[in-house]
Amino acid sequence: MSWASAVKTKAAPKALAKAVEFNLAEIDWDRLVTLDFETYYDQDYTLKKLSTSEYIRDPRFKAQMVGIKIGRSSTKIYSAKKLKSALKAINWATHSLLAHHAQFDGFILSHHYKIFPKRIYCTLSMARGLHSNEIGAGLDEVSVFYGGKGKIAGGLQPTMGVLDWPPALVKTTSVYCRNDVDECFRIFMLMQPKMPSDEIDLIDVTCRMFTDPVLRLNIPRVETELKRELAARDEALLAVLPLIDKTDPDLKKGWTKAERELTGRAADLMLVKKQCGSNLKFADLLRTQKIDPPVKISPAWIKNGRPNDNTKWSFAFAKDDQDFIMLPEAPEKWSSDIDRNKKKSVIELAVRAAVIRTLIDARLAVKSTTNITRAQRFLTAGANGMPLPAYYAYARAHTLRWGGGDKRNMQNLTRGGELRLSIEAPAGHHLVVVDSGQIEARTNGWLWDQNDLLAAFAAADAGTGRDAYCLMASSIYGRVITKADTIERFVGKVVVLGLGFQMGAAKLQLTLAKGALGGPPVYFTLQECENIVHKYRRLNSNIVRGWDICKGIIEDMAAGRSGSYKCLSWGAETIWLPNGLTLKYPNLRRATNEHGYEEWSYEAGDQRKKIYGGLLCENIVQALARIIVGVQMLAISRKYRLVMTTHDEAVACVKAAIAQMALDFMLKCFRTPPKWCADIPLNAEGGHAENYSK
Repeated sequence: MSWASAVKTKAAPKALAKAVEFNLAEIDWDRLVTLDFETYYDQDYTLKKLSTSEYIRDPRFKAQMVGIKIGRSSTKIYSAKKLKSALKAINWATHSLLAHHAQFDGFILSHHYKIFPKRIYCTLSMARGLHSNEIGAGLDEVSVFYGGKGKIAGGLQPTMGVLDWPPALVKTTSVYCRNDVDECFRIFMLMQPKMPSDEIDLIDVTCRMFTDPVLRLNIPRVETELKRELAARDEALLAVLPLIDKTDPDLKKGWTKAERELTGRAADLMLVKKQCGSNLKFADLLRTQKIDPPVKISPAWIKNGRPNDNTKWSFAFAKDDQDFIMLPEAPEKWSSDIDRNKKKSVIELAVRAAVIRTLIDARLAVKSTTNITRAQRFLTAGANGMPLPAYYAYARAHTLRWGGGDKRNMQNLTRGGELRLSIEAPAGHHLVVVDSGQIEARTNGWLWDQNDLLAAFAAADAGTGRDAYCLMASSIYGRVITKADTIERFVGKVVVLGLGFQMGAAKLQLTLAKGALGGPPVYFTLQECENIVHKYRRLNSNIVRGWDICKGIIEDMAAGRSGSYKCLSWGAETIWLPNGLTLKYPNLRRATNEHGYEEWSYEAGDQRKKIYGGLLCENIVQALARIIVGVQMLAISRKYRLVMTTHDEAVACVKAAIAQMALDFMLKCFRTPPKWCADIPLNAEGGHAENYSK
């Protein structure tokens, strides 16, 4: 399809008619069990402090009440003493569960009552898939959006800390519980006709990964990894200790009595944590080393409508702040009291850069504790041989991608890392893993007819040529790059994946320096990055033209004009995807940003997000890639049990004897495109083992 084939009409109604036909799920309404648990909680024992699985598995857990609606019958309320028998009276082999946040209610059913419904429907997941950016997915907001009265405000507050409910509390809470059940069923009836059958099936698969867990954890391996992470953090912090004046009497202002009583190594670590954890104290620490703290325009200042200049600036100390991360490589940005006319030796510059890097590493070690926290939560989840629930939030991202959950994001497990390797199949089984190869880069090339890029992927798949990452790296380095050149190929990978969505030179420089995509930190000058950007855009002119098409789509959506291109169609504030779901951009408008440039933005919850051609291209490509992988996962799930999904991977648990046969089938699925993009060359790799070793 040529660029001119993106057809537009001059006007369209505000409400866009359904642009894509899709199959609806067949619901057995008579055997649909809409259910909602009310549970004990107190100030410390709460879902705000515990993950879903920790809360439900905790010894303090108590189901106080359950509301049950079978089919369209009236909702019945069962108190703590009667709910178990009411649940067991249902034939769950023939009946399906409907709940708002089905992972929560479904995990209660499986963990405490050994109940596994025939199917699982989740209105929270459906709301995310249908209304991302329009509304939140909480029951109250979805209910009101669909013309309901929402949840009863404060209905659970009187129950906090009450372990045994008196009759009066049971009576008042019954009203609250019944309303939740009825509203869940009502919004399901209204959303179900809008939801493609395949996506409802994916919600079921996603929920079961959590509510019916089978994975096991190698606890000694997790413990070893936790010790390593803690030691690495402490090493990064203690490296800063020589830069701190420990005799300064003001350093321990505001410390608690317990903190002041620490001695030795513990006291030193606390001192560095305090210095590096506070923005003001860390800024002072930088100044003692004659380093000007980098600043940025405050996101809060922009979000709050730019109230006054007093709040305009904030310190730029985050891992995504380029001036911070690149500070060791930018002597020209060091403190102004340095004599810039005096030429520094290479050794002097290297020493100062090392000091700055030490400070940056310590700051990030204090603020970025994800790996430590995840390891600790893994130990809790796998304690006493309990299976590991794999929580994935369906359509958490605007682009319909899965997100993490249960306060331990399993989407971000480092490939080859110990936490990933600690996940094991039950005895006699293997985990079979398939990973879609370069799915976003291939989808981007397919969407905009960048046929030479697709040809490079296809040749590499067939073993007749080097892959697109090596080819891009070769053009950057001016020599032949192969997979053996790991760092150079990594640079080519970042360039192909990042620059395909209009990434600029500054962002490329930061991305490489951060070691994104699991690669090593690589440092380029800004001029070198500008040259790389120009080279990429010259070699991928069709993708560049695709950004212009996306810019036009933004303008069309804002004006209410309809149009179509390949598998996409659009109208007022909406892009229809080939599976029947949409990307929503509410209240699109153009305004002058803080730098004086005009830009488009849209409403996303309580904030506005910018959008431009390259970013819309990324949204579309990610959504299309997710749809492709979703279709492939469903094909696998109908033959084998899926237990995990990490970005573009699918993980099945099968008996060891049939693991290779399952792998062959799964690879075939991941190499087969849907009908709407039948000509896209896809590939995948995979393997199987007793643990998550792929």
